[in-house]
Amino acid sequence: MICFEITDSSTPYILGSHTYKGNILTIGHSNSCTLIDPKSENLEMSLSKDKLYIENLRAGYFYKVNGKKISGKKVIAKGDVVNFSNITFTVLEFSYNHIDPITDIDNLYKKRIEESPELEEILSLIEKEFIHLEKIKYDEK
Repeated sequence: MICFEITDSSTPYILGSHTYKGNILTIGHSNSCTLIDPKSENLEMSLSKDKLYIENLRAGYFYKVNGKKISGKKVIAKGDVVNFSNITFTVLEFSYNHIDPITDIDNLYKKRIEESPELEEILSLIEKEFIHLEKIKYDEK
């Protein structure tokens, strides 16, 4: 989970506090970003164990952490103020989630089966049905 507060931006609708439950968050102009600001470069925040990393995704562009000019990847901490492009935000808190709901599908599957063992049989039946339908679609016997 990554919590931060955007205090300055040319895009007013992204101002305020944001909480993201995954381990990787992107802010920028690209449609694939988690938080979109059409006038900024792309920046990534990622969690790994007990550290929060920040990285500008375009070479040659800088950002500032607590007023210091940085390029590349850097560890940031709770309370750090980050400026990049036209955005300023403060890191409020973060905590690593060993199961990232977006990228860690295998572990999420195992966790759900442990919580509800009857799901394994249901999912197995669904998988068999999909295989059967694929065979019918391609006239395989």
